[in-house]
Amino acid sequence: MKKLLTTMVLVIITTLPLVAQNLVTQRKINFFTEYIDRFNTHEIYDVNNPDEFIGSPYYFNSFLLGNVYYNNQLLQKNIALRYNVFADEMEYKKNITDEDAKAQAIVKSQDIFVTIEDKAFVFIPSKGYFEVIYDGINFSYLKKITKKYYPAKLAKNTYDQGTPAEFQNRETLYIYTKEGAIFELPKSKKKRLKTFGNSEKIVNNYAKENNLNINDEKDLRKIIMYLDGVGGATL
Repeated sequence: MKKLLTTMVLVIITTLPLVAQNLVTQRKINFFTEYIDRFNTHEIYDVNNPDEFIGSPYYFNSFLLGNVYYNNQLLQKNIALRYNVFADEMEYKKNITDEDAKAQAIVKSQDIFVTIEDKAFVFIPSKGYFEVIYDGINFSYLKKITKKYYPAKLAKNTYDQGTPAEFQNRETLYIYTKEGAIFELPKSKKKRLKTFGNSEKIVNNYAKENNLNINDEKDLRKIIMYLDGVGGATL
């Protein structure tokens, strides 16, 4: 993710004696986590009773093993992570077998990114977490995932069954430049092409020549990968 994150120097102590390693590890954990209490959403939904709502507030329902990076340096490997999309929080547990109630939130910083299985997530200030679809030198391709929550509707009478609470996915695609600018890619083909600005003609011609659909997520990845390699291309 070195193209998306600013370059800083991270000093990791590696010369301490073995007896001090637990302390070093704990300091690392304290560095990138914070208590999750202030992000408590139990007043809205109870994750312990998933039958009470349809869908999920999470990207993956369960904690999975992943890695945490600080300024492109591996900070923690194979730790329990889960992305709470609804709260836009990256949750962390020291051990995957720990109770979920012990989870903490990873500090939101553009210098920190995480990987969960084959997915990578970066944080952009004032905009939140994004899934990285393609990480380029000049242009990167990102996806913003949100969860729209609809409260339960109680039955009005004996003939009305009511409806449970529901989480619905919302996905928005973006292109991110090496200068740090981010542009939403509208769903309309015409408007999406316009987003490429000075490179609109390059994108349109490449899509036509290679039979690519700019409204298809996978095809768009190929288009952005191509544009990333075009010298002097700008939006």
